[in-house]
Amino acid sequence: MKPIYESIVTSASTSFKVKSYEVSTNCDIAGWHIHPEYELVYVKNGSGTLRIGNKVHHYKDGVLVFLGGNIPHSDFGNKQFVDGKEVVIQFSKEFVDKQIGIFPELNTIKRLIYDSKYVLVFNNDIKDHLSSRFERFTELNHQEKLINLFSILNYLSMHQKYIRLFNNDLLYEFRKKESYRLRDIFEFVNTNYHLTITIKEISKKVGLTPNSFSRFFKKTTNRTFIDFLNEFRIKKAIDAMDDGDTSITEAMYRSGFRSPSYFAQQFFKYQNMTPSMYLKKIKSF
Repeated sequence: MKPIYESIVTSASTSFKVKSYEVSTNCDIAGWHIHPEYELVYVKNGSGTLRIGNKVHHYKDGVLVFLGGNIPHSDFGNKQFVDGKEVVIQFSKEFVDKQIGIFPELNTIKRLIYDSKYVLVFNNDIKDHLSSRFERFTELNHQEKLINLFSILNYLSMHQKYIRLFNNDLLYEFRKKESYRLRDIFEFVNTNYHLTITIKEISKKVGLTPNSFSRFFKKTTNRTFIDFLNEFRIKKAIDAMDDGDTSITEAMYRSGFRSPSYFAQQFFKYQNMTPSMYLKKIKSF
C-alpha cells in the first residue's frame, strides 16, 4: 500500500511542531503515511504496535521512538488506559541544518539525529526518565518548548540505550527520486507560501514540465497542488490570526492570498466558517 504524504505546517513563531494527545483525541493523520520531517514520539503507557517500513515491532508499557524523514509508518499510540498520552514532535531537515548544525557543541545530538534513519526505539527506563519533560510541553511557551526539546535530545544523545529497527539506511523503495522531489516541493512551499507560486515555477524547480508536475503531485498525494497550497496557506493564516493582534486582511496577505473573496471562499472550504467567524470564536476564549 502506498503511503499518504503528510504536510506538516509549523506556525510562524515556532521552528518545530509538538502536539500532545489524550485518549479522547487523535493524531492529525492516521494510517500509513510519510513525511520528510524527523519525528520523535512518546507514548506514555499501554501496549501497541509500531509499523514502520517493512518492520512490525510490538511494545508494552508505552514506547519512545525516533525516526528519520521519508520513512513510511502508521500512527503509534493506543487507547488502552484512560490516562494514556502521546506526544509527537516533528522538525525539518532545515531545522537540523540551520538551528542545530551551526553549533559544534551539539555534535552528539547531530549524531543521534543522523542515526534516526535506522529508527531508534529507546529502552523504557529512558522513556520513563523523560516522561515529565514530554508531558509538560502543554504548559510551556515557545521559548521553553525549544529549551525542553534540546534537553530531551541531549539526554537521548548522552544515554544511547536503544535498539535499531533497521541495520541499514532504510530508504530502499521509499526514498526513490519521488520522495526527494516531494520533500523539495514541501520545503519550497514552506519557504515561499507568502509569495506568488505558479505551477510553471515550481515544476521547473523539481525538473518537471507543468503537466508532468501536476500528474506527479496528484498521483503521490491524491490531491491537486493548488488544493494543497490553498490549505497550507489557510493554516498559515490561522496561525497569524491566533497570534493575537493580526487583522483578517493582514493574515490574508501574510499567508499568500491577494483576493479577499477568494481567501474567504478557501477559508470556508477548509474551516467551515468565515474568517470573521473564526476571529470572533478565538476572541471569545
